[in-house]
Amino acid sequence: MKIRLATLTCSLTALAMLAGCGESREEKLRREIGYMNAGKKDDSAQIEEVPPHPVREQLRPMLEKLYAGERLPDVVESDEVSGTDYVMTAGVLAKIKLKPGLSTDAAARAIIHGTAEADAWVPRDGARRTYAEQINKVKNSFKEEKEKVLAAYGDLKLLAFFNNPDTAALISALPAEVQGAASSMASEFTGNKEEIWGRWMEVKMYARRVVAGDEPFKSLLRDIRRSIGVQEPEPLTWEDSHGPRFTAWSKALNGDDDFFAAMTNLRELKDQELFRGDTHAMWLMEGSDKIPEKAKGTEIDPELGFGVHREDLGGGFQEMIFIFPKKSTDAKLKYAYLRSQVYRHIFSDFQLLATAGGDFEGGIVPDKYDEVYAYCGSEAAVDSFIIGFKSKYDLLAGVEPHEKNEDKILKKAHDCVIERATPDIKIADPDDEMDVEGSAPGSRLGLYQMLARFENAELDLEKMKKEAPKSQEVLDAEAFLKANKNKQN
Repeated sequence: MKIRLATLTCSLTALAMLAGCGESREEKLRREIGYMNAGKKDDSAQIEEVPPHPVREQLRPMLEKLYAGERLPDVVESDEVSGTDYVMTAGVLAKIKLKPGLSTDAAARAIIHGTAEADAWVPRDGARRTYAEQINKVKNSFKEEKEKVLAAYGDLKLLAFFNNPDTAALISALPAEVQGAASSMASEFTGNKEEIWGRWMEVKMYARRVVAGDEPFKSLLRDIRRSIGVQEPEPLTWEDSHGPRFTAWSKALNGDDDFFAAMTNLRELKDQELFRGDTHAMWLMEGSDKIPEKAKGTEIDPELGFGVHREDLGGGFQEMIFIFPKKSTDAKLKYAYLRSQVYRHIFSDFQLLATAGGDFEGGIVPDKYDEVYAYCGSEAAVDSFIIGFKSKYDLLAGVEPHEKNEDKILKKAHDCVIERATPDIKIADPDDEMDVEGSAPGSRLGLYQMLARFENAELDLEKMKKEAPKSQEVLDAEAFLKANKNKQN
């Protein structure tokens, strides 16, 4: 998913309870006071009194250990609920609405799961943002991931809870009417650890990270790591991302901030350091024992000089595993290595992709064509970089550009994009005499702007200082003016 334009009109204070943009300051303050007081024993003036639900009361001894707030969520039956056994009204004033007519067993399961979901909304000490603010950030950045994050919390909470040795004693002390449902859920959450954890790992990584570093997820994930032994993947550093064949090149690249910035499109030192600490890419040779199982069988593209296993992490960011052919010569391998660096970052080059968007219906480059811009643009970028900086960087020694004519580099990349994105990309009508832009003008401009980052401005200035050879006509005219200078005066 690409983040090219985010428009925020109103802040989400609690999921499913969007505050109106025209809400007065007084109304906002009253609402906020109600949220802050929720869960406290002296908040009777703020919360509607709801008769205690009998099944919730039978489960109370266990729910009070499951739920972090002082006041358990209200449980009511509602005709609004259909197609599912319950609906949890999100927020610090969470309420569990049950489908009317549920059996005691079904109601118990719904209340247990609903309480686990509601636990996410309990205010925590040490939280940098409220849970509502975190979910709002996920919603605006990773729209399709919001519901996955919300659903994941309840599952992870029960995963940690039922795998806690103390929970068995709580279940055994429950009334017989609800003990069966609790025992059944405990078996599911202790017997399907990998499946439940796998659903969390299916959430896009960058969406997970919005919530994983803050409460309530932070403490919950720590509990799961301690009790079950599973955890988020460890960051892969720049150094560890490279196989032995690439070690020297990776060190040379890493040792020059300007070179590193060009290859990664990261200009800020802070962003560079974050990338060095958590690279989300690997550079390996065919047959390496470090190739992950998921990337085995990746085919090498002879034109690219490598094969790539790519996974979308969300927000336009990718995880890539580059695999290079064993028989590649040093010069070809080095070129392919440099090209892979640019290939990787073009997927998150939002300026290029946004500029090119006008060439497609809807004004956005379709996801399936992101790879086209990476394919075509990476070759042009490396060629421009070699031409401009070969004398400056030792790492470029022995590497030749695929296209040596600087004037043709942009045209070659542009033609490549048109060829690979046809028929969806804008193609000029040859019979339209009023069309002065030609085919895919946005892509041409986007590539032109991107390539400017790889060109040596100092080299261009030197060229400008040199005068072009003068024609005989010009020489004759200058001689005539010089000879008749005095007459003119």
